[in-house]
Amino acid sequence: MGSKSISLQVHHLLRDIFETAVTFLYPAECRVCEAFLEVTSIPYICANCWRDIQFLEPPWCDICGTPDVDGRCDQCATSPPRYGKLRSIAFYQTTLQQAIHLFKFEKKQIFAQQLVQLIKAHIPTDCLVAKYDFILPVPIHRKRLRERGFNQATLLAKGIAQAENVTILTDILVRHRHTVAQSSLGMEARQQNIIGAFEVRNPHVIHNKRVLIIDDVFTTGATVREAVNELWKADPAEVDVLTLARTLNT
Repeated sequence: MGSKSISLQVHHLLRDIFETAVTFLYPAECRVCEAFLEVTSIPYICANCWRDIQFLEPPWCDICGTPDVDGRCDQCATSPPRYGKLRSIAFYQTTLQQAIHLFKFEKKQIFAQQLVQLIKAHIPTDCLVAKYDFILPVPIHRKRLRERGFNQATLLAKGIAQAENVTILTDILVRHRHTVAQSSLGMEARQQNIIGAFEVRNPHVIHNKRVLIIDDVFTTGATVREAVNELWKADPAEVDVLTLARTLNT
């Protein structure tokens, strides 16, 4: 990692520490409910809102994790994806949506620890992280990495990998083509936008290995599907997916 990138990360970290200290000294409003913020270990969001996060619970589709499905959903029954299973921790709404926005778009890296703790506390029993050989975060293009200063999926994956003592690989699955942000596109446009965006380097490393992909939000599944399709060129033994959040009705 270059000195410029390290300096940028240090800058973001110091800024987050400063803003948190200011919040503690001069409490502001909760970014979700606008209630007066008391001193808390979670900045920007009050404890009441944090407790309102809606976690996914079974039943869900055995493969794609679609909620309220016993067995396989119609889509997976007729045209299953290439991953073994996809699981998400909570719905992308209200508190969690605001937390991810602060983390990802407002560059509040201080949320990484809170979100990792959230994942650790609610990992589904059929997706135990310790059984995998490698964790791979969904990568972002180097141009967006320079703009943002970090890859949110990598920060989440590092926290989970450290907690579960699993090796994280950040140089195997790479995003070699810059694309328009998926969040700005509709479903069909997302599918086209992401085609050919990923590349697998040193495929022998994950050959015949169990791989867990980690991302922040599952929306249409276009990004995950493209990443998984590319990974299968390395012929791993297993590819599963774990995301922090999942949008409603997906």
